[in-house]
Amino acid sequence: MFSQASRKASKPQLTSVAPVPRSHRRSGLPRPDMLRFRPALAALGAFALIVGGGLVTAAPSAAAVAAQNYIVVLKDAVVDPAAAAAAQQHAYGFTASKVYRNAVNGYSATLTAAQAQRLKADPNVDFVTAGRTFQQPRDLGAAASQQTPLWRARIAGTSSNVRKALDKGPERINVNVAVIDSGIDATHPDLNVKGGVDCQSGSPVDVTPVDVLGHGTFVAGVIGARNNGLGVVGTAPGTPLWSVRVVDDAGLISEKSLICAIDWVTSTNKDDDDDNDIAVANISIAGGGTDTPNCGKGTDAMHYAICRSVRAGVTYAVAAGNAGEDFANTVPATYDQVLTATAMGDFDGKAGGLAAPDCGTQDFSKYGQKDDEPAFFSNFATTHDDKAHTVSGPGVCMVSTVPGGYGVNHGTSFASPAVAGSVALCISQEACTGSAKDIMEEYLHLTSGYSKRHHNYGFAGDPIHPIALRYYGYLTETVSF
Repeated sequence: MFSQASRKASKPQLTSVAPVPRSHRRSGLPRPDMLRFRPALAALGAFALIVGGGLVTAAPSAAAVAAQNYIVVLKDAVVDPAAAAAAQQHAYGFTASKVYRNAVNGYSATLTAAQAQRLKADPNVDFVTAGRTFQQPRDLGAAASQQTPLWRARIAGTSSNVRKALDKGPERINVNVAVIDSGIDATHPDLNVKGGVDCQSGSPVDVTPVDVLGHGTFVAGVIGARNNGLGVVGTAPGTPLWSVRVVDDAGLISEKSLICAIDWVTSTNKDDDDDNDIAVANISIAGGGTDTPNCGKGTDAMHYAICRSVRAGVTYAVAAGNAGEDFANTVPATYDQVLTATAMGDFDGKAGGLAAPDCGTQDFSKYGQKDDEPAFFSNFATTHDDKAHTVSGPGVCMVSTVPGGYGVNHGTSFASPAVAGSVALCISQEACTGSAKDIMEEYLHLTSGYSKRHHNYGFAGDPIHPIALRYYGYLTETVSF
């Protein structure tokens, strides 16, 4: 239970560390939240660490140059990846840190460049890729009054089948959703947290979920905050949430932790426990990279893992990124197998573009933001392939849960969970059925169909009201499920 003081406190300022469009970077604009990754440190001649928006460089140690983390993907014919890892450790003189059996048939290991090259030639190895390092944004502020958030009203949650589901009881939306992020505050009374694992080490460890940094708890609230008279209400109220922590207390994420997360999520659909089968996963992470042919086989272990996870029954919603540019050079957003969420701005919970762009004490008009237009920071699609899996969600002036209370923030990080929650609701209403690929296609068909039938529902920038050379997708909705 929250104190009266925390519930009545004024809305906080927006805080974040993600990049903004290049045209705005000298304008003093607020930066939307996003988990970002950078190439593995040893792959650089010197490493760069972001500190307060600036770059601090230092020469790597000899050990860092000599060895770094790699993901080793074994051929499908290898039936025992642990035995293969042990044999290869002995043959090549390295240490494997985690074996994967579900989304990836392989393991992570600390290797020198020479060892990596030798492994690539091993007859049991499919491919070897260098691990990447990710970064966590700053903490969120706390405190917002109890309310149905305007962003949720904008996607018609109050008039949809959400209401029918809630009439059956507070937990009747029963679709397991994974939050691959900084963790979730499991003690938050507005969240139905069922459990989770910590993948920071590259191996999944069962834990009581916690969230030191706040980002994952915010994402969780957008997906499924309960309709219980407290705080806020999420897109799929009360749906079961599973915390998959990949971020350490310093805000850093290794690629092996992400592979661990995807592998663990996939494993829930392969074990004997039907109650933990995860149907939807949200990843509010973005970094440099391109779509790779054949699901990343041979080149991109994360893409490869996501594809295999989708085939196992998991639908992924991911953030488009906050650089105000084409996400063709952003992963996982550009992967064809995921739903990629751009962000739009809404300030009154209604269509029409009539509201002042005011978010409490933050006036967004000075950033060029208008009501019912694309978020000024949002990435977008330009290619045919990327447009096919792009959808938009509210991402400005978002109100959601944070550890111990409520907060306000903005970013495609929070448009993505609005999409993830919509998909969970679609599944719960049996409007989206079949394989994960089928569910993704049905959801996109329903969402686009609703906007096509109700032209005033969308926003300036959707395919009905297009902006040249920038595709943001149709706005997610919860009415037609």
